[in-house]
Amino acid sequence: MPLQVSGKDGSDTLSEQKLKLLDLPNEIVLHALYTIPTLPLLYIRAVNHRFRNLVERIVHNRLVVAALLTDWKLIVECYHPSSQYSEPYVFCEYLGTPGLSSDAAWQPTIDSSPSSGPWKGLKGLLGRFRPTLKTPEIMITRSHPAGDVPGSRTMESNSSPRPSEEEPVVRRVNLDSHENFSQLMFSASLVQIGPRKGVFLALADVLERKTIRIFRDWLGRKAQAALKKEANAQHELLIEEAQEDDSVGGEAELVWVDESTKIAGLEIEVRELRWRRDMPILLSRDEDQALGYSLELRELRVSIVHLLLAIERKLLETDSDTGRAMIFGSFPISATQESPNPQDLQTVG
Repeated sequence: MPLQVSGKDGSDTLSEQKLKLLDLPNEIVLHALYTIPTLPLLYIRAVNHRFRNLVERIVHNRLVVAALLTDWKLIVECYHPSSQYSEPYVFCEYLGTPGLSSDAAWQPTIDSSPSSGPWKGLKGLLGRFRPTLKTPEIMITRSHPAGDVPGSRTMESNSSPRPSEEEPVVRRVNLDSHENFSQLMFSASLVQIGPRKGVFLALADVLERKTIRIFRDWLGRKAQAALKKEANAQHELLIEEAQEDDSVGGEAELVWVDESTKIAGLEIEVRELRWRRDMPILLSRDEDQALGYSLELRELRVSIVHLLLAIERKLLETDSDTGRAMIFGSFPISATQESPNPQDLQTVG
């Protein structure tokens, strides 16, 4: 691109100088990089330090928006294989993301080693979600032409929903005397809520259906730790010992859906169900008794990076959609659309 340079004597001289990419200001470079998806964008950060800082700024903004889930809702399905067609899905409320700050000066820790992959350092950002039986309400607020009057129904303080106590999300598993473990099926998706209950405008898969094995010994240890924690709380004692035994607040308490990737993990509180028997049952000395447990899904941890990638994949699919559809159905045929009489057809020769 030729640039016109004015000399000291006032004469204009043309200097054939080419404008390079690194000569552009950061605002123009950011505007160009914003159009690139996150996964290929992370490879561009290896160009130089300047591009690394710009890419990390874009990734930070995208992670914050993806964690808030402004236009999307996270739903999970967690059920025993025998309850596949009867156990409903549940929504999840966002609680926060440890290590992710909305401050503009915050920078994500991205591993730059070639063997680490493009976003291995970002896998540690796990968003905290709470499964809930409550369905998000679709609220349509209409402002009054004259403005909001204090105390009216259009006032923001009066129209905002109030938090209320909710029932926990509980799943039940039973173990026969010969069974050493039970199974849970788990899947997670992002949805856009439609105008009516149960209607979704879009769906993006975050984690496909996985099988979680829960062993008998682990269930027994968690149930005993829960009883010990309740006993200490009733006597108003410190529960530090119970927390150490139950690994509360650490990664050991999480039941990972996939141990290899650790994309999603569940925090489960186990309680043993007491069987009521009217008549005694004779058991062998070496025979294990049939047991039942209630599993309370207290919290869900999901990788924010995978939430972001799922949203971007869905947006790319929507942009590449042609808008054409094939509709199957039985429709009445009008008199004008009936097939013509063969005698009325003229032969053109």
